[in-house]
Amino acid sequence: MYFSYKDTKFCVNCDWLAFSVHLQEAEPEIMCPDGLRIELCQGNNVFEHRAMVFDGRGAKYMTLLWKPYSKVLPANLMTCQVANEFLYLPAGQGIKWAFMDLQKIVDCTFNAVGRVDICIDFEANAERMDFIKHLNSGHYYAQHKSEGSTWWHEVAEGDYKHKQLHCLTWGSTKSEIKVKLYHKSREQGLIGSDQPEKPWIVDEWKEAGMDIHNVWRLEFSLSGAGQLRYKGQPITLENVSDEQWLLNVLCELYNNRFVTRINQGKRQGHKNNDTRVYLFQLPQRAAGLKWAEASNKEHEIPASITLLRSMMR
Repeated sequence: MYFSYKDTKFCVNCDWLAFSVHLQEAEPEIMCPDGLRIELCQGNNVFEHRAMVFDGRGAKYMTLLWKPYSKVLPANLMTCQVANEFLYLPAGQGIKWAFMDLQKIVDCTFNAVGRVDICIDFEANAERMDFIKHLNSGHYYAQHKSEGSTWWHEVAEGDYKHKQLHCLTWGSTKSEIKVKLYHKSREQGLIGSDQPEKPWIVDEWKEAGMDIHNVWRLEFSLSGAGQLRYKGQPITLENVSDEQWLLNVLCELYNNRFVTRINQGKRQGHKNNDTRVYLFQLPQRAAGLKWAEASNKEHEIPASITLLRSMMR
C-alpha cells in the first residue's frame, strides 16, 4: 500500500511472514493441489523435512518445514514461510491464499505467527540523509538501543575514496523487535541500473510516484520463541493480511519503538530530557490516513489462484 502524509510519499508493507500450524499427525500425507508444484528436500538442523512449493509460473510460493528433532517442540509442528512476492499483493490476498492452499497440501490448523516484518519506504532527501549520518556518528541516537551494526561501502570521487553508509541496525540476536534502516534502492540493484531484484517492490514505488533510485526503508522485525503478541493479543493471519492493522502497528512502532534524540547528555536515571527528533513525520495512529490502491492490473495470476477463485464462485 502507498500514501502521502505531509507532502511525503510512503509505502508500507509486510515484507516477511513466517507462521506455524499443527498437523493432524507428525508424518502427514503431502498432497499437491492442481496448479502447484511441490519439491521435497532435505530438512535443516531443526526440522527433519522440508518442502518448497511453487506456483503455476514456477515462482516460489511457500517454504514448509516439519517434524522437529527436538522433543521440546510438538512433534506435529510445521512452519510456513510465505514468499516475498505474495506478501505484496493488495489487501493481503497472498497471505490468505497461502493459508488456504496450505490446508489443501496438508491437514492442519493455525498455531501462531513466528515472525513478521513491517516496513515503510520513503525517499531520502538531503535533510533525511543528514539525519541518517547523525545517527551513524552518535550525534543522534535511538533510545533504549544498546546494540546494533553499521554497513558501508567505498565510493570514489575523483582521486579520493570515502565510505558511504547504506545500512544501520538496532537490536541483538535475542531482541524480539529489531530495527533496520537501509538504502533499499541499492539493495535492489538500482544504483546504475533499472533491473531490480524484486520488481514487485519497485513497481509499487513507481505507482506511488517515488524516485526508484533514491528509496530508503525503515523496517521493524517482530519475532518471538513463543506466540508473537501485540498489545497483549496474539497476532493472527487476519491481522497481518489487514492493511489498516499493518499501518496502525507501523505508526505505533515508529513513534514508540524508534525514539530518536539528540545526544545532549540530559539523561538522568529514567528521565530523558534530550531533544527528540524525527526522521520523518507520521501520526500516532493511522486513523485518517488514506492510501491509494495499486492501479496495475496486469499482475500475472498463478494458476492455483485462478482455481481458488473459480471454486469460491
